[in-house]
Amino acid sequence: LEWLLEQYRSAASGGAPPPAGPSLAAPFAPEPAAAKRRTQDEVKISEIPAQITVVWDAVFNMRKDRTEMKGYMSRIKTSITEDFTVMKKHINEQEQMVLEVLDQECGVAEQKVDAVVDLLTARINKLLELQDNSEELLKNASPEQVYVGSSTAVDEVTLDVQKIDSIAHAVKKLRRSLEVPLLGNYPKQMLQEPSPGPSSTSEILAEVGEFTVASSSNYSQLQDTHRDTSECPSSVACDRDSSVPMISSQFSPWASDVTFDLERIQNNLELTKNKRRVTVSPYQCNYEPSPKRFRTSQVMGSPGFSEGCHYWEVSTKDSTGWAIGVAVREIGSRDTLGRTELSWCLEWSNEKLSAWHNGQETQISEEKPLRVGTFLKIPEKSLSFYSCSDKKTFLHNFKIKTNSPVYPAFWIYGGQVGDFLTICNIERS
Repeated sequence: LEWLLEQYRSAASGGAPPPAGPSLAAPFAPEPAAAKRRTQDEVKISEIPAQITVVWDAVFNMRKDRTEMKGYMSRIKTSITEDFTVMKKHINEQEQMVLEVLDQECGVAEQKVDAVVDLLTARINKLLELQDNSEELLKNASPEQVYVGSSTAVDEVTLDVQKIDSIAHAVKKLRRSLEVPLLGNYPKQMLQEPSPGPSSTSEILAEVGEFTVASSSNYSQLQDTHRDTSECPSSVACDRDSSVPMISSQFSPWASDVTFDLERIQNNLELTKNKRRVTVSPYQCNYEPSPKRFRTSQVMGSPGFSEGCHYWEVSTKDSTGWAIGVAVREIGSRDTLGRTELSWCLEWSNEKLSAWHNGQETQISEEKPLRVGTFLKIPEKSLSFYSCSDKKTFLHNFKIKTNSPVYPAFWIYGGQVGDFLTICNIERS
C-alpha cells in the first residue's frame, strides 16, 4: 500500500515512479512467464485512493470480527463449563443418594440379624442356666416336667434384592447414556491446507470486495458454529418431505401461505420439497452462492407483506431453541433476528421465553410453546405472538416502525443436528 501511495504521489507531481521494492516486484513487474497477467495486475492511478480505503475498511472489519468471535467463543466456553460443573455436581449428588439408600438397606438387614442373634443368645443363656441347675431341678421334678421356655423361631434375614438390582440397573443405564459421544452426530472437522491465496492485485481487490459485501460486525449472537465441507446428500436429506396436517384457527380468515426462502437460508439448514420444514443438517447443502445467504442458522420466509393482515403458525416442538418473527428484506447475512432495528422476534433459548427487538430483551413468564402463531397487522403496524398448543394464549406484541415490506424470519438456536421447524397448514375460512 505504501508503494502504491508513492506511485500515486510521484505521478501526481509529474516525476518518475520509484522502483518497486523486492517484495512487490513480482506482482507489478512480472517475469516473462507471467506476462499474460500484466493487464490483470495494472492499477489505474485514479482508483488507488478508493482501493486503499476499501482495503483498510476490510482490514478493520476483519479485526473487529476476530475480536467479537473470540469474545463469543469465550462466553460459550464459560457457559459450557458451567453446564458441565452443574452436571458433575448432579452426578455426585446422585451417587451420594444411591450409596445412602444402599447403606439404609444394609442397615435394616443388619438390625434384623442383630435382633435374631439377641433372641438366640437369650435362649442359649437360659439353657446354660438350666444346665447348671439341672441337679437341683431333678430332685424336685422329673426331666419331662422341666420347663425351659418356648422355642425361638428364627426367620430368614434377606436383602431386598429386587430393589438393589433396580438401583444398580438405573446406574448402569445412566453410565451408558454418558458414554455416548457428545459430538457423535457431528462429522470430524478435517484440517485443510491453506490455499496459496491470490497472486495478483486484481485478485486481491476482488476478494476484498467480496469480503466487504459479506462481512458484518454482529458476531455477538453467532450460533451456527458447525461447518463441514461435504455436500448435502440429496438422495437422503434434501429431498426428504413430510405431510403437514391441516389445522383450524380463529385467525383462519387471515391465514397466509408462508414458505421458507431458498435464497435466504444458511448452508447447514435443509428444506423439504414443499419448503415448509427446515432441519439442521450435519452437512453443507449445495445451494447457489448468494451474498444474501445467512451465515448463521437462520432462514427468511416468503412472501413479504406490505399491506393487509396476515397470520401463520409454526410447530416448534421438535427444536430445542428457536426464534420466530419478521424482518425487512435488507437484514444482513450475519445479522441476528431481533438484534437489529428492523427485526422483531419471539425466542426460546436457554430454557426461557423472550421477545427481542434491536438487541433489547423482554422476558415472558410462560412455558415453551409447542406451536407459535404470528399475527401481522400492517395497517396498525402491529405484530403479535400466540401460543397455540391447546388454546390461543397471547404472549407479546410489538409496534413495528417501518414502511418497508417485512418478511417472516426464523432462527434455529444452537444449530443442534436434527432440530427442525415446521410451518403449519391452516384451514382457511
